[in-house]
Amino acid sequence: MPSPEDHFEICEQRRAILEGAGHMLILGGPGSGKTTIALLKARRAVLASLQPEQSVLFLSFSNSAIRRILESTGDILTTRIARNVEIKTYHSFAWGILRSHGYLLSSQRQLAIVAAQDAAVIRAGLKDEEWATEEDRLFLADGRLTYDQFAPRAADLLERSGVIRRRFGHAYPLILVDEFQDTDEDQWRLIRTLSHDSDVIALGDTEQRIYAWRKGVSTTRLQDFAETLGATVFDFRNENNRSPATGIAGYARSLLSPDVQLEPPDDIEFRHFRAGMFAVGLRFALNNTWKQAVKRTSRSDPSVVVAARSRTMVRLISDTLARKLTVNGKEHRPIRHDVMFDQMQITLAARVIAFVMASQTAPPHERLANALDRISAVYRCSGTKTGIKTSDRLLRWAEGCRNEKVPNTKCVRALTAVFEKVNASGFVGSPTADWLTVRRALEGADAEELQRAGDHARYLRLLRRGSAIEAQLGDLWKQWGNYGGAEAALNRAIVQDQLMDNHREAFSISVMTMHQLKAREYDAVLLVEDQHRTFRGRDNEAPFMETRRLLQVSLTRARHFACILAERRSATLNVIFQS
Repeated sequence: MPSPEDHFEICEQRRAILEGAGHMLILGGPGSGKTTIALLKARRAVLASLQPEQSVLFLSFSNSAIRRILESTGDILTTRIARNVEIKTYHSFAWGILRSHGYLLSSQRQLAIVAAQDAAVIRAGLKDEEWATEEDRLFLADGRLTYDQFAPRAADLLERSGVIRRRFGHAYPLILVDEFQDTDEDQWRLIRTLSHDSDVIALGDTEQRIYAWRKGVSTTRLQDFAETLGATVFDFRNENNRSPATGIAGYARSLLSPDVQLEPPDDIEFRHFRAGMFAVGLRFALNNTWKQAVKRTSRSDPSVVVAARSRTMVRLISDTLARKLTVNGKEHRPIRHDVMFDQMQITLAARVIAFVMASQTAPPHERLANALDRISAVYRCSGTKTGIKTSDRLLRWAEGCRNEKVPNTKCVRALTAVFEKVNASGFVGSPTADWLTVRRALEGADAEELQRAGDHARYLRLLRRGSAIEAQLGDLWKQWGNYGGAEAALNRAIVQDQLMDNHREAFSISVMTMHQLKAREYDAVLLVEDQHRTFRGRDNEAPFMETRRLLQVSLTRARHFACILAERRSATLNVIFQS
């Protein structure tokens, strides 16, 4: 039977990786084949050396990288071999360690996860040291962990128990770690501890280090790995197999050299729009990008992504694409697309809707109080003084309702009207339709607090046809004829999504931040900025290396074509090249 290795060019370095043992560091830029050689190494390990109860662990910092790896396994790993290769995020792997042994560090036998949005609500208004103390209390006394506690607590456990460490070492004799340049100090400590009993192969590229702002991320992480573990280093940084027939990779790499300014290749296009013409500029740039992707792939359904630096800009792009647009008398229909948000306010706003759906039979004053509690969390999680002040006000009103002294405020009156409207219209048993009924009632309410909750919930990507949460809501309706338990079902889906991030794009066009774009691949990429929300980060002085790295990584997500859309007078590349 032919081997998958026969389909790839196995050079001397790659053969040394496949046939060698011990710790290794594989360096390579976008499309250099790091993931491919890692999967071939995993295949060899499964066939040659694993015992029946053992697996190869493929660990990634990035959820998006997990999806890319899973999409790549089909050509390399047969179903039988894939059963012995576990592909996990740091969060899911660390949670597995803590779920089975974390009770040794906490006073509670069973541990629970503090969802990211709930952690944001609890943290609001606390200083860093106060929050650290509260995180310790939550874990030690209550057995509840925030996601930021996963890696350090798992590392603590393995460091303090050689028995548990050796158990995991036996289970995973080979560990492959992707995107290693982005690991923070606690994640590195976890890997360092595991390296006592397992061979570790790290994949990384210093030039793709775009998470330098995260606490604990080091500019010397790859060097630390090689020196601390005595790893053999393999360097593929001058190779590119993702878009070898294009000049995208070469142009993108040139951005990392401030003294170099290349002419853009035919595969990269720059477009500009005048101030006030963003909607038109975006539509025409996306239309052209789509046509280029179709032409270059010979496919009618190419994958295209629209990306911007800030979440605010992503929302603006999504809102613009979702509206009709009339240009010179011609009407352009809304463009269907996926939008990827991870903002806490969205999930908390969704909790408001789920509560309204689930609470139709609750006493009116209790229903008001609990709804106000949930709306207050939407504001509180922002962490701003204004948000916390609004949250406190909503909590006071909630307390009044709870004591059956319902405040005569505009917000409470509007919330009462929402309940009456939802009750009058009734539910039809379709989770999506009934969800929209509640959301639109909030959006049309005569109170800003309710309108904002409805507006945030528009971006929830968990509730769509065929999704787990829709199925659970449908089951509730079939069993009980109502949505009692809807909020609990939503909370389970949100935690699962944050832990594993199983989301796959449902449409050919996706919208996301440039940081979310990392480790994904698309046929075409459209990067968008305007005069207010540019690609520039915190580096306000030449040579703008943080911005250059972000642009380099983002451009190289394109297999065939890339476009950059900017306001004519404030384009980031003009600023960079004129510095």
